[in-house]
This record gives sequence, C-alpha cells and structure tokens, in this order.
Amino acid sequence: MSRAADLRLETIDLTQDGRVLTARAVAPPLNFVTTEFVRDLDRLTATVDTDDTVGAVVLTGGLPGRFLTHADPSALTGMIELPHPFVPARVAAPLLRAASAALRIPGATAAVERFGGGLGVGLVWGHRWKRTTLRMNRSHAVYLAAINGPALGGGHEIALACDLRYAADAEHVKLGQIETMANLIPGGGGTQRLTRLLGAAAALEVTLEGAPLSVAEAHRLGLLHRVVAEDQLLAEAQATAARLAARNPVVVAELKRAVYFGTDTRLSRGLDREQAGFVSVGTTAAAARTTRAFFDDLARLGDTPFLADPKPWLDGTRVDQVSR
Repeated sequence: MSRAADLRLETIDLTQDGRVLTARAVAPPLNFVTTEFVRDLDRLTATVDTDDTVGAVVLTGGLPGRFLTHADPSALTGMIELPHPFVPARVAAPLLRAASAALRIPGATAAVERFGGGLGVGLVWGHRWKRTTLRMNRSHAVYLAAINGPALGGGHEIALACDLRYAADAEHVKLGQIETMANLIPGGGGTQRLTRLLGAAAALEVTLEGAPLSVAEAHRLGLLHRVVAEDQLLAEAQATAARLAARNPVVVAELKRAVYFGTDTRLSRGLDREQAGFVSVGTTAAAARTTRAFFDDLARLGDTPFLADPKPWLDGTRVDQVSR
C-alpha cells in the first residue's frame, strides 16, 4: 500500500502528523488553480482513499497570504479562444458526457491532454476536477480547508468541496464565485454546492453579483464553519482534523455519502449541467474579449484584477459583456 505522504507532487507539499495529512498548495507566483494542481489533487485524493494511515486532510495555501486564488486563466484560454461557433448548453451537455465516458478508458486522459490541444486540456481538466471533488465527498477521510488567502472562483469551488472550511480573520482573505465578472459561470461545482449550502436565493445573489466576499460576510452566509486568528488558523484546523481523524473511517465515509448524495437531485448530474453551461458561455465572443482584457490587467497590475482592481469588472464597464 502506498502512503499519500510519500507522493512527490509538483504543486502540493505534504506532511503527515499522526492520522492528519497537511497539503500545502504551492503554485507560484499567485497560487492559481492550475492544470498541474488539479492533476496533483487527483493523485493525492486517489492515494488517500487507499491509505488507512490518513483519517483527515488539511488543505491550505503554501505561499504567504495565498490559498487558491482562482482558476488559472491560461488553462481556459485554449478553449475560449478556439475559432468555434457558439455552443448551446443543451448541445454541450451530451458532448461532455460522451467525452467523460471516453476519458475513463485507461490511457485516454494522458493522450487527450498531450495531443488534444487547448480543447483537450480543458476537457481533461474538467473531467479530473469533477472526479477529484466527488472522490473527496465519498472519502473515508475528512477534508478541511484552512483558508489563509483569497479563495475565488475555482479556488472557492475547491474549498466548497472540502467537508469543513476554516478561514483566517484577515482583510486579504476573500471568498466567492467571481465568474460573472469574467463573462462565465462557475464550472467546478460552484452553482451546485452553493445551492445546497445556502439555498437557491442566496446562491443566485452570490453568483450573479460575483463580488468577492469578506470573511465576515462569508461566515454570516454560512460558507465558513469557523473564523480563526490568522496566526492560529493552521494549528486549529489541524487540531480539529486530528479529532475527526480518530472517527471510524467506515462511519465517516457512509455519513458523508448520505449527506452529499442522499438528496433528490444527484450532485454528479448537477455538476454535468453546470459544466455544460460553462462550456457554452465560454464559446461566446464576449468571453474571448474578457480573457484578453484579463491578461492585459494581470500584466499591468501584477496580480489578478479581481483582487487588485475589481471595481470596473464588478460594474461591468471593463469589457462589453453583452455584445456577442
């Protein structure tokens, strides 16, 4: 049996103390959720599922003041800027289901990622993302996010896939789904998980506005389980993880599966519908314009504009988001 702590990953540093595995995301300079990070998290979660020495995983940022800022825009550019027509969600949905089935064939993900160009990278990324987060929800291990920096867009979706979320009580920590500012919708579970956590009304407000939430706002809404002094965040998260790691792993797995998958609407099916919508809006001309504007601002500001200069994006004045 391989031990998760022995994995050598490109973007995640691992340490184990007792039954608690601490995973620090390290993707400099801005700790975006890159294709490499998703690949590493896929490997990590799969190994945790076969490692009976791990009862809990604490996921945190390994760069100062950074958790998982948001999805790496470079990973999306290849798909968004391809010369293809607008694809309605009702067309994208069956295509994505077929692609997902094909990617389950041994060796298919590596081949598509290597030879499929930007679209292939995007398909594999989405397939791995869904597989990984659902695996976290079925796992015998408790996943706890110790949010020490911005968790926006895809970074927020990774945090939402964790069972518990602790955040540092600090001004630089922001949370939320920012995709509407980028002419997109969430594609990694944001709509589905927010609706289950907050209800439809609050989920719609958070996703339509797209504004980053302060820690206090996120806690008030119910997105966070605990707010902790910044210098105590990791220690408190690890202490909770150690306590929960002592639970019977069969009990933990069955409890999580009942909570996540016992509702009327299957989470897996809802994630499929969300990904189809994400692909659909990503094929608009407005999405391509927005991507170019984002990279212009990123180069000018040295950080994601959704943190460094969000107002014109929130106001909808930075890019024409309406014209197709």
